[in-house]
Amino acid sequence: MFYHLRMITLMSAATLSLGCADTQTNKATPERLDRLRTEGADGERLAVASDRLERALGRDNATGRLAATFDNDGSGGTAAQSLNALFTLALERNADIGQAAQAINRADIARLNAIYGYLPQLSASATYSERQQEVVQSDNEVFAQGSADYPVTNLSVELTQPIFNLSRIFNIQLQNTARTVAEVEYIAAVQRVTFETFETYVSAVQSKAKIRSLRQRTALIGRQIASENTLTDIGLGTDTLRNSYAAERASIASEEAIEATRLASALADLAFLTGSTVTDVGTVSVPAGILRSERNTSVADGIAAAEADNPALLATAIGVVESDLSRKLAIAADFSPVLDAFARYEDETREGSRFGGGSQTQDTTVGVRLTIPIFNAQGQGYQSGLESVDLRSSALEYFAIRRQLRSQITSTYQRMTELSNAISQSSASVSRAAANVRIERERVESGEGVEIAVISRQLTESSARETLEFQRLEYLKAWGRYQYLTGASLTDAGL
Repeated sequence: MFYHLRMITLMSAATLSLGCADTQTNKATPERLDRLRTEGADGERLAVASDRLERALGRDNATGRLAATFDNDGSGGTAAQSLNALFTLALERNADIGQAAQAINRADIARLNAIYGYLPQLSASATYSERQQEVVQSDNEVFAQGSADYPVTNLSVELTQPIFNLSRIFNIQLQNTARTVAEVEYIAAVQRVTFETFETYVSAVQSKAKIRSLRQRTALIGRQIASENTLTDIGLGTDTLRNSYAAERASIASEEAIEATRLASALADLAFLTGSTVTDVGTVSVPAGILRSERNTSVADGIAAAEADNPALLATAIGVVESDLSRKLAIAADFSPVLDAFARYEDETREGSRFGGGSQTQDTTVGVRLTIPIFNAQGQGYQSGLESVDLRSSALEYFAIRRQLRSQITSTYQRMTELSNAISQSSASVSRAAANVRIERERVESGEGVEIAVISRQLTESSARETLEFQRLEYLKAWGRYQYLTGASLTDAGL
């Protein structure tokens, strides 16, 4: 009967616990979620969090001093800013680069902590307790009479010196490697932000050049419309052609407005990348030495350079080494013996005892401790199995990034080649269009042509020059991507 009652009690307790667990893990009720959607988060809690945030960021320490650089937008005024100036601002104010620098600080601290793991460990403790003792049952009649109520004070100092701890040795090596990874990832962040700034800057220059070309074409079409109006007034023009010119001008104005939005978006991206207000960009001239630079290299050379110098790939490669050291550390922690030397001093003061009278004892213990993991020593299974899986994942990531990098270098090289061919054809087109303009002007001067024909030739030349300028800047972006992929620095290009 007692057994059945106990089973019923246990089952009832288990059911109650499951019910409570379900209630505790299902607090996001529809009513609560609806209130959050309509009213937002609790105002008082947000106010407390805001106050704590202000205190945390306002302290006079390294954290508080970050606000001077990262919590305001440096204004460059309305003047056009050069690419090199924005490179400098990005290095100083970009948040990703700043976080990468803090990762180096963290890696340095983690390495120091790993070294501390093999240094002597000294600790002291003091305990005060009230002890009540009463003998409930004993065969010894004298001992059975003992009862007491007294305080006890314990003071102890312990010194431990690891002699052999393989996992801590591997941890020092691991943190040394992690510091190298942090340093390489900082370089990778600098090159990535530099490239993004470069590419966005050139895109902004492209938009400005196209807007300038579109405005020039608009002015030329305006002259066409004026000429057609004159011809119409004397009976030699048609409303259909005049309306066609007007429709073309409206289309160009619409294209100009779209290009202005692209320019505004590029300037906003530059402001984010550089942590500074950017309202205008200067011009970029494509050095002659950059054009057709793919002829001085090859896909194989680019891939070899990337595998040697690309910091993102290098960080991933060292990450594989880091994962391997983590696996060795876990194996050592799971299976390797640990030998420590220790010394302990203890002072215990008892104000009483079960037989009357207090005591003070002082114990000094010196020895060595050998700990041998036999089975499930940490009570958490074996971490080495998980680390082996993580090692394989790191290796797969390395292979994937290296394969992606090879593919990107190949496609970028091909793009540079095709753009070089396109630039060559566009240059020829501009030369022929400019020659046509000159010929048409000479015909007007000799009385054989009309001004409206010159305007038409100028429109063709303007369109050809716009295409050529776009392709030259597009080649510059492809060249910059090639430099970035192969690990070369864009800040030293002298643009």
